[in-house]
Amino acid sequence: MKTKRDQRIEDLSRMVGGRFKLTTLIVKRMREYYLGGRTFMPRVRHHDELFDMVLDQIENESIVLRLPDEPSKALDQETEEQTEPEPDVTPEELLGDKS
Repeated sequence: MKTKRDQRIEDLSRMVGGRFKLTTLIVKRMREYYLGGRTFMPRVRHHDELFDMVLDQIENESIVLRLPDEPSKALDQETEEQTEPEPDVTPEELLGDKS
């Protein structure tokens, strides 16, 4: 029989696209906390509490795994907002051909 935590991990692995991606996301987040030092570490008594907190963040979609070939949605939105419509210019006008 699966425990509550095992079932939660299974559900989250389906949500993020597999166990490997879930493991990568958990390890990266926990590493961020450890490298940030005690100042940025949340108040936890032991590693299990930190692990559960990271699972909560994944479940709430506070953190997501962004693959190198997948641009973030936030960057896409910023790019769309900043992009101005291109003027209609022919190649001849661009190159300065007046023949």
